[in-house]
Amino acid sequence: MELLSRGLALILVGMAGIFWASSGVAVQDFFAHSTKTPMELTNIRMCLGGAILILFSARRKDFRQSFSILNRHPHLWLDVVIYGVIGVMLMQYTYFQGISIGGAAAATVICYACPAMVVIWDSFYYKRLPKRGEVIAVMLAMSGVFLLVTGGNPTKLIVPLGCVLWSLASGAAFAFSAIYPKHLFAKKIDPYFLTGVGMLIGGLTTFALVDDWSWQAFLSAEVLFDVSWIIIFGTVGAFLIFNAGLRYLTPEEASITVTTEPAASVIISWLIFGTVFGAVESFGIILVLLAIVAPTIIKR
Repeated sequence: MELLSRGLALILVGMAGIFWASSGVAVQDFFAHSTKTPMELTNIRMCLGGAILILFSARRKDFRQSFSILNRHPHLWLDVVIYGVIGVMLMQYTYFQGISIGGAAAATVICYACPAMVVIWDSFYYKRLPKRGEVIAVMLAMSGVFLLVTGGNPTKLIVPLGCVLWSLASGAAFAFSAIYPKHLFAKKIDPYFLTGVGMLIGGLTTFALVDDWSWQAFLSAEVLFDVSWIIIFGTVGAFLIFNAGLRYLTPEEASITVTTEPAASVIISWLIFGTVFGAVESFGIILVLLAIVAPTIIKR
């Protein structure tokens, strides 16, 4: 297979962020036209998205080798289940809850406080003081989220409290899903395998949490386009091109390009829903974006 150029890899990872952002906007439009719950939407997205990802990736040699590794070490299957349920499933569900309450743009930006959560966890777990860039990232993220949700006035909330709490929970699950599987990758578990199988496992667990198992309502004319976009572009397409591009980028380069998701979410929400933020809230969004790239810029 011919190696992708670094420039193309950057484009792919950036496009993945845009696909994820557009799927968040599609989720907002879905809830405007459907009475289905966030858990029910999580159910169909993860089951279908996970199954399609597995079909796309099953022919990869590394994908098949991952099965062999797990069969030789059966206890690792529990780690895959934990990743799929506590990481991926909770991340999706809490994100959808945040969108249903406060909209895609606010939920996505608040969710991206997760890099600050990773810094705090690493410092606690490894019993070390955070580096200068990490400290600045935490300060920027906390300040940015504060300005976004309050407009600079601590006595009021511009973004509904439910959206703030659910989106922060999604950011925490996002951080968990980034940290937890590192030991699996160290054992040569394929990222495509972990994403597809973990998503499918997490999706199957949601059947125990939904009252209506029927997917017929998702096929109605009012929401079919939204659901199709969420699954095809916002799930399968985004993960495939992100993993493809990530193979040729350093983690620092990938972290910069993924800032396209919160930025694109704000822009697309403005274009489609007319979502407008004031000067203070917009400055808060910029601070959150800077928090994502600050450690890389300072390191360089």
